[in-house]
Amino acid sequence: MRGSGKPRRHRGHGAFHKTSYPTLWLAFRTLIANDANGSDPTNVLDRSGFTRAGVTAFGPFVRFAEFVIHETVRWLVHTILHILCASVALSLLAACAPAPATEEAALTPVPLEPGERLRVVATTTIVGDVVARVGGEAIELTVLLRPGADPHTYQPRPSDLAAVAEAHVLFINGLGLEAFLEEMLANAGGNRPVVSLSEGITPRQHPRQTGQPDPHVWFDVRNVMVWVENVEAALSALDPAHAETYSTNAAAYRQELETLDQWIVQQVATVPEENRKLVTNHPAFGYFADRYGFQQVGTVYPVSPSAEPSAQDIARLEEAIRQYDVPAVFTENTVNPALAEQVARDTGVALVPLYTGSLGGPGSGVESYVALMEYDVRAIVQALGGEAQ
Repeated sequence: MRGSGKPRRHRGHGAFHKTSYPTLWLAFRTLIANDANGSDPTNVLDRSGFTRAGVTAFGPFVRFAEFVIHETVRWLVHTILHILCASVALSLLAACAPAPATEEAALTPVPLEPGERLRVVATTTIVGDVVARVGGEAIELTVLLRPGADPHTYQPRPSDLAAVAEAHVLFINGLGLEAFLEEMLANAGGNRPVVSLSEGITPRQHPRQTGQPDPHVWFDVRNVMVWVENVEAALSALDPAHAETYSTNAAAYRQELETLDQWIVQQVATVPEENRKLVTNHPAFGYFADRYGFQQVGTVYPVSPSAEPSAQDIARLEEAIRQYDVPAVFTENTVNPALAEQVARDTGVALVPLYTGSLGGPGSGVESYVALMEYDVRAIVQALGGEAQ
């Protein structure tokens, strides 16, 4: 009864309390072993120092222990089976998933019907322009990104996926510029070689992303000459019947690029050395600075336009502009200029627009790679105190 003050006793516990723990453990182990063999557990208990009366008390403990062991073993078996099944499923998916084709694996002649042209897709407008100059009328070219579109934030449209699915080859900038590539290829399906134009170029490292390459290789004209070689080689392998055309077009374009490179060197020479400092919207001009003798002092967006800078980032940039007496902040046609405008107002410097990740639209005057470089160089040279022709 409650409130009696006496401890409650359970019938049959006397024998249990008289047995030592080592004897109890020995009895329990023997009990389990004999129970598995169909032996009478009461005999085991008698030999271990228990009376038959003690079985009544010890029985619940045995049943509980058996339950715990049974459930533990069952859980372990189920867990192991789940892991094995998941591993097998992932292996099957990996084996069945189509991997993006590589240049070496898939650049074989494409069987074309009479009058049919090679179906070529390029990612950016700059890549598309270089491919067009080499391919000419021998290819049917589709460019995924429209003029003014930022490759860092591009999302494929259904028509883009259809073009990729039907393409004989896809040309990309490479070096991680097309972050959308893997998902796009998976959604498009089909099978076509993917040719990175930047193959063979030694990339510089991204200034703010350790271990990541800087993909903006086109701002060194010599790198685009490598692009031309890669386009010619790929198109000639896929369409040998027009290999001579591709070779002729590539040679003429390389000559034009060599002339462009030398023209840039001449224009930059008119800029006082102390003024050769660049502040841009994001770190796109590293190759330009390395090739043509500039220092990239800072950027509005330290990593990419898709990652907003902090107030501390902006404060450090404005301090650098004042410290290095930078005369201009350069904006980009693919990036919202609002933050760059704020920095220019705060520091009292000029705001100068440039073309970076995309060509201009029809009528802009910047509808080719060569025109883009000419426009940017003139704008940079004039803003920094030089005399551009």
